[in-house]
Amino acid sequence: MALDLSLAVHPYAWTQPLRDGRVEPEGVDLSAVNYPNPVRFSRMVRDLEFDACELSMGTYLATRRDADRFPFTALPIFPFRKFRHAYMYVREGAGIDSVADLAGARVGIVNWQTTTGIWQRGTLADRHGLDLAEVEWVAGGSEIVDVDVPERFDLEYVGHQGSTIGLLEGMIERAEIDAIFHPVDAGIANARRLFDDAKAVEQRYYRETGIFPVMHAIVVRDEVLAEHPWVVQPLYDAFQHAKEIGLSALERPRELPLVWADVYADEQRSVLGEDPWEYGLTEDNVAAVETLAGYAHDQGVAAERYDPGELFATDHLDTDYYA
Repeated sequence: MALDLSLAVHPYAWTQPLRDGRVEPEGVDLSAVNYPNPVRFSRMVRDLEFDACELSMGTYLATRRDADRFPFTALPIFPFRKFRHAYMYVREGAGIDSVADLAGARVGIVNWQTTTGIWQRGTLADRHGLDLAEVEWVAGGSEIVDVDVPERFDLEYVGHQGSTIGLLEGMIERAEIDAIFHPVDAGIANARRLFDDAKAVEQRYYRETGIFPVMHAIVVRDEVLAEHPWVVQPLYDAFQHAKEIGLSALERPRELPLVWADVYADEQRSVLGEDPWEYGLTEDNVAAVETLAGYAHDQGVAAERYDPGELFATDHLDTDYYA
């Protein structure tokens, strides 16, 4: 008899086959649902509502300081990645023309533990020399998991979960903040990107670091892993198969609603290779997770600078998935 499992995951092109039944994990009867960020995260963290769930890596790292209270463990399946340079916006007239000009500025963020913010702050400090302690951080939302933000950071909470984006966009329009570090692409009135040619900056970042930032991972309730440890492999295989179906669309660019789809697909391959969305603890993924965990620890989100091997359930995965 198949194991009944609930899965909360966004319907990306590379996960949709799991939702519509084109891909079925062997021995598993999967019921897939979706809730928007951060609702999906909150329902998993606070209520363990799902057997498996796509979770923010920032939130996951924050939960590891009290794993007994948050009894779930990640698999090395990363359904969402995103370069983050393009999602930093500065207000016109704020006098911010470079990263250095952020010192002394008021910068809006969703909350302190969002993976987006961890990557953005860490990258600006690590690669652009910004002292994060010299920035006034303004959080529009509350934390999903309590975090111990070091006193050296100037952080003010002005909102609550649910009002975050609209609140911050209103603040920048009223010149109450000077910049927004956004989780999504946004057309914000009276604001422009910090990096004018963000795509070129992101491509250079990848060429120099080999990192395509990991944003989310799939977590599974520890009770499920303890009672059915075999389930790790079929879940991994199913996500891998679904991803292959999603990526196959790039082989048929005429079917994509992009005018220059074939050009974009060729450019992506030339920079990122055939599968930038790779799963498993490969060399590149280990580097990305180590970097994120280091940034999270420096910023007080993670209690430790975790080794990737500590963070993921891999005992029942084939070693073929590791580089």
